[in-house]
Amino acid sequence: MILKIDYRKVKLLIFVCLVLAILVIGYSPQSLAEAKTAEVKTSGEGLVSRVAPGEFLPISVKLINFGKGQRVDVTINYQILNSNNELVFSETETVAVETTASFVKNIQIPLDLPSGKYVASSEIIYEGQKVPASSNFQFTVERKIAGIFVSQLIVYGIITVLIGILFAVVSRLIIKKRRASRLSPHEYSNVPKQERLFYELISDIIMQMRYYSGHKAIEIAENIDGLVVQEGSGKVLKINKDPAEIIALLILQYQKQIGKKMRVLPRRTDRETKTRLRPIDKNLDIIKKYFR
Repeated sequence: MILKIDYRKVKLLIFVCLVLAILVIGYSPQSLAEAKTAEVKTSGEGLVSRVAPGEFLPISVKLINFGKGQRVDVTINYQILNSNNELVFSETETVAVETTASFVKNIQIPLDLPSGKYVASSEIIYEGQKVPASSNFQFTVERKIAGIFVSQLIVYGIITVLIGILFAVVSRLIIKKRRASRLSPHEYSNVPKQERLFYELISDIIMQMRYYSGHKAIEIAENIDGLVVQEGSGKVLKINKDPAEIIALLILQYQKQIGKKMRVLPRRTDRETKTRLRPIDKNLDIIKKYFR
């Protein structure tokens, strides 16, 4: 007698056995314990990179619970280590975490903490923990003067000194340029040749006066009767009186108000120029006698 095997029933039986085996293994006491065990991860970062002794160091903390809604009491250890990896500060607190917890922890830096580089770390501990969880970041402790960090104060000081030096150099260049412009002789090529000598001579006298007295020289020239000068530059625009008289009055006013003697030298020294300057020399002799 030949037995007939129903392969459909055999396959179904094998499938049922496999499912039962998976269920038994999956819901063993060990797996149930693991399912109930929460896994908490942490991330922390500093909100500032530099603080002064006595100030608060804010630390942003975020805890994430992967235990499917199971509440876990998490102990957080805050530590500050110096550059030699020595503990200089520590603090502990406990936080209940169901899913996520985000907050800012403010740690006051000790007043006697020396300036330098430090590391702030936050480490979490909870029941059933398998993997250590911690985070850390670097920050700097630096003294303050009048509410400003010392390094910033040094930078501000250097910038101020550089600006002062730059201002002094620019001011000196401007003054030299203005002085040079005051000493630059004016051109009178548009003035007739027979009158040009006196225009140049009076202009040079005003230029010498400006070297010592600045704008006051132009004011003196403007008050000379018969003399018209350009405001600001002192250029002679018109001579309405005897040039010898104007030159004599100009020098007289200068020596009275400034208190300095003046040498009158023409731009040209040819014979014709000397001849035309004789009346002026006579007036200058009178001025010299007056001031003896």
